[in-house]
Amino acid sequence: MKNIVLIGFMGTGKSEVGRRLAKALGWRFLDTDRLIERESGLRIPSIFDKYGEDTFRKMERTVIEKLAGERKVVVATGGGAVMDPANLRNLRSNGVIVCLKASPADILSRVSGSDRPLLKGKNPRRRVLELLASRQAQYARADFTVETTGRTPERVSKRVLSLVRGGTVDRVSVDLPGRGYEIHIGSGTLSKLGESLAGLGLSGRVAVVTNPRIGKLYGGTVSRSLKKAGFAVQSVFVPDGERYKTLKSAAFLYDALVRHRFERNSCLVALGGGVIGDLGGFTAATYLRGIPFVQVPTTLAAQVDASIGGKTGVNHPLGKNLIGAFYQPRLVYIDTRVLGTLSRREYVSGLAEVIKYGVISDAEFFKELESGMEDLLKLEEGALRRVIRRSCEIKAGVVGRDEKEGGVRRILNYGHTLGHAVESVTRYRRYLHGEAVALGMAFAARLARNLKVCDDKTVLRQVRLVERAGLPVKLPRIKTADIIKSMKRDKKILDGSIHFVLADRIGHVVVRPVSEGRIRLGLRAGQKEEKRGTKK
Repeated sequence: MKNIVLIGFMGTGKSEVGRRLAKALGWRFLDTDRLIERESGLRIPSIFDKYGEDTFRKMERTVIEKLAGERKVVVATGGGAVMDPANLRNLRSNGVIVCLKASPADILSRVSGSDRPLLKGKNPRRRVLELLASRQAQYARADFTVETTGRTPERVSKRVLSLVRGGTVDRVSVDLPGRGYEIHIGSGTLSKLGESLAGLGLSGRVAVVTNPRIGKLYGGTVSRSLKKAGFAVQSVFVPDGERYKTLKSAAFLYDALVRHRFERNSCLVALGGGVIGDLGGFTAATYLRGIPFVQVPTTLAAQVDASIGGKTGVNHPLGKNLIGAFYQPRLVYIDTRVLGTLSRREYVSGLAEVIKYGVISDAEFFKELESGMEDLLKLEEGALRRVIRRSCEIKAGVVGRDEKEGGVRRILNYGHTLGHAVESVTRYRRYLHGEAVALGMAFAARLARNLKVCDDKTVLRQVRLVERAGLPVKLPRIKTADIIKSMKRDKKILDGSIHFVLADRIGHVVVRPVSEGRIRLGLRAGQKEEKRGTKK
């Protein structure tokens, strides 16, 4: 178990809760403010008075750098420590970060009459509100957040322990008018799926659509959970693989639903990766003009991407996902523990979608991936859950603003323009989806540089991170004409032009039409690079 790091605003109870946690675990308790006072021989208010806040922050950074090497400690930080990204990275390197939160009124009552330097000579209420607003984005980067208002330190410490030991579920909301739903993220929670569905008001028949491998691993747990909650369960199996995401497979599912007399209030549960989610969702969207369905994704790519946002569909021999519908699930139910049974290749493939989110939307998240990729490759629970939650938050935010890809949602296609073409041309047999997306991201990064959209550093950081994740970046030897032909059939074509999502900097992208000539040059250059690499 990693260290426990408590962050949050002044007056939220970090020191008191930290001491209780340390006692319960038999660990040491360390308070960064007290460590600074011990090393400097001065109290915090005196440091501010004599040397100013900048000097205090330098002392704080030095202390936190040392803490990165500690083991079995509970750490309480000062309220502003997380404003320095280096501090957050050091604390996270060997710690689970928990933010303690309290209402402004509660904070004011707790700090009233204290000698807090940042409140000195200020209107306390106004200053508290200002600082809270400026720090909120950094506090939100915690692995977990715990409300302390109206709760005793004992109750808060028990809640923190429950969270870091994996006993709770994180919730991310997808906000859509009349079609909103939650993403539940937990560990070892698959056996409680039935309770969650019943809590949504669902009842009656449930079709569990899965493939034989996933069915063997988790079908029994899911069926027992659903039956325990009062559902009548019918399992339907579809062969594994992208090449089975077809209208023929959808027809097979329709036959099963008709045969077992499924009605409009019946429910379909898609238990599997992106193929099962897309196929099951499309079937649910079109059977009886729509029945409720729930996504239970079992691959990393599906957990952070495919299961969220309501894109459902099947492939056509001439292109990927050309037939489909926007149809939102009632719930996305993620159990991170199932990722432990994925093949190494399948798991790594999903990291492409995770990296994508950092490139398109969150530069700080991208930095965290750069510093924490080794933990992700080891499937370290805290890092994995945090990354999944942040990825879901980014996608949910984009979908909430643009459900049907009329504008901003197009940025989610970063790496997919070339990636889908590579999948289609290789008949979905050579590359996993994430591997194809990784190739597409590396290509898009170099294309952006060639078009003078970004600099070399932006390209290098992307390519290096993709490679560190164990994903491909060099283009395969495929006929350029075949790639172009596939791109022209892609559903992302607009006014006859091939559009690419291009990163002008880490954390921000633009969508641009790119001429066929430019694409051909880029493909040829990439394939020459691959040829040189092979000769080496």
